[in-house]
Amino acid sequence: MGAWFNRASLAQRLTLGALVTSFTVLLAAGFILAQIHRRATERAFDERLSVYLQALSGSLASPIDQDRSDPSDLGDPKFDLPMSGWYWQIEPGPANSGDMIASPSLFGARLARIVDPQLKSDQLGVVQGYMRGPDERRLRAIERTVQTPDHVWHRIRVAGDADEIEQAVAAFRLPLVVTLGLLGTLIAVLTGVQVTLGLKSLRRVQTGLAAIRTGQADQITGSYPPDLAPLVREINLLLESNRDMTERARTHAGNLAHALKTPLSVIQNEVQGVDDDQAASKIREQIAQIQTQLQWHLERARQGAMTSAIGRATDLAQVLGGLERMFAKLWHARAEGDQGLTLQMEIEAGLQFRGEKPDLEDMIGNLMDNAGKWARQEVKVTLRRHASRPLFAEVIIDDDGPGLPEAQRVAALKRGLRLDETRPGSGLGLAIVADLAKLYGGILVLETAPLGGLRARLELPIVEA
Repeated sequence: MGAWFNRASLAQRLTLGALVTSFTVLLAAGFILAQIHRRATERAFDERLSVYLQALSGSLASPIDQDRSDPSDLGDPKFDLPMSGWYWQIEPGPANSGDMIASPSLFGARLARIVDPQLKSDQLGVVQGYMRGPDERRLRAIERTVQTPDHVWHRIRVAGDADEIEQAVAAFRLPLVVTLGLLGTLIAVLTGVQVTLGLKSLRRVQTGLAAIRTGQADQITGSYPPDLAPLVREINLLLESNRDMTERARTHAGNLAHALKTPLSVIQNEVQGVDDDQAASKIREQIAQIQTQLQWHLERARQGAMTSAIGRATDLAQVLGGLERMFAKLWHARAEGDQGLTLQMEIEAGLQFRGEKPDLEDMIGNLMDNAGKWARQEVKVTLRRHASRPLFAEVIIDDDGPGLPEAQRVAALKRGLRLDETRPGSGLGLAIVADLAKLYGGILVLETAPLGGLRARLELPIVEA
């Protein structure tokens, strides 16, 4: 139960709490009502017994010189049937002598004393309670001690079948259970409706956040109850603050790139007059690489001024389609021997990258460009949903080149490190891809490709469908 409660939603917890409380109250109310009904039934039964008790007392209250009425004449035939469950008896008090008189229904037996007698509040000296009858039947009894005009004390006891009380209680119990059951069902339905309506605003907040995550909105809109409005306002302020920080960071990066462009241009001009052609050529090559990276970061800064990673969603298949057309033309024009590179694409449609389109193009474009530099005849690109991580996609780029030993794969991801100086490049491509993937919560892994070369497996977060 504890494990389920920890995993349960807020609606489930509220519903469970309300139902447990309601049904506890209903059970308590049912028990109280049943006890009240039992007490009322017992009082009504005692009133019947009191009538017979008063009649028997009246038969003994006649003066000695008058004929006393026959106490057995109570007008109820149940007192005449043997072992009927209805009995009366009159016995002398402890200090008096005389014979005991009893109803014919006792059939020569004798009534026992009342077990745990209770004093009847409305009649002085009258006690009531339960006893066992001659046939072990449970009886409800009432008794009183009276003094006759000849100063003789008598104890009068009247008893009736307690099954009548139990039958009346049982007859009341069924409609009580049905009524409380229907009331409990109604409470459960109303609780569900109440929780649904009460959490409707929270679901609207959830929908608003989902719209921001999928790029359909940049903030939560609409009116909310007073207790939720501050939360929505704080979320919107947090999103706005995140956008401001992202914009400031990109602006600083752009300013830094602009600040370095001028000194680099001066250095490049100065190199033109150096006599050592080999050293000057090397310096110019490095300056060109630096300028390329500066231009790349400036472009990123300009793009960041127009958009933000939060709330962006990019169609992976669409980006791969554009890259396919671009690299297919480039590789078709490049020949190794008499044959250009062949590009194969296996794309699963409907996957949306949770991030910016330029970043996605940079990551996949760098990987495809790297594969094209080393491939002999074939490059294969595969896009699919991750098998064990449903909220991630895999972009796999395989080539049939010489591959990369396992010991050098970690080094290949280090910024600026080139494993082969004979190939064009700056040594920043794989490092940039790894950094961008990590920024989005993804990862870049280098493995051995089934084609024999290098496999670059890029795992990126996607928008939940």
